[in-house]
Amino acid sequence: MLLFEKTGVVTSADDKTNIPFSFKVPEGVKALRIKYSYNPKEVENEAEAHRQIEDAMHKYGVTDFDTEKYMPVKNLITLSFDENGKYRGACHRQPNRQLVTIAEENSTPGIINKPIEAGDWDIVLNVHYAGCDVNYSIEIEGINV
Repeated sequence: MLLFEKTGVVTSADDKTNIPFSFKVPEGVKALRIKYSYNPKEVENEAEAHRQIEDAMHKYGVTDFDTEKYMPVKNLITLSFDENGKYRGACHRQPNRQLVTIAEENSTPGIINKPIEAGDWDIVLNVHYAGCDVNYSIEIEGINV
């Protein structure tokens, strides 16, 4: 059963933030399957990517550098989960397309293996870097098997 579905856009104004979304898990759910993706993975405007590298280097006092060495500039938006106000785990991974399982056993690495509790859950977009507008899609399915 579909428990949550969301699409949206993260902008550079959201950089270094956490964006939570709440959803309900009913009694009887044995596992959650999360399909998550975001695009683009890389900042596509090359001139803008070079400027971002230059800004970052100057921020930290680095004056002698070659921006090409740091190309491409990659967006990174990862997931974490809270179950009834308690941390359940995080998937801080590089791929921009992921399938995450939360269950009593065989959860995706980074997620605590234990029975699913019914109640109020949060999925959090951890915006490590958004160098441009980034489209995301989240779909959470409850499995009663």
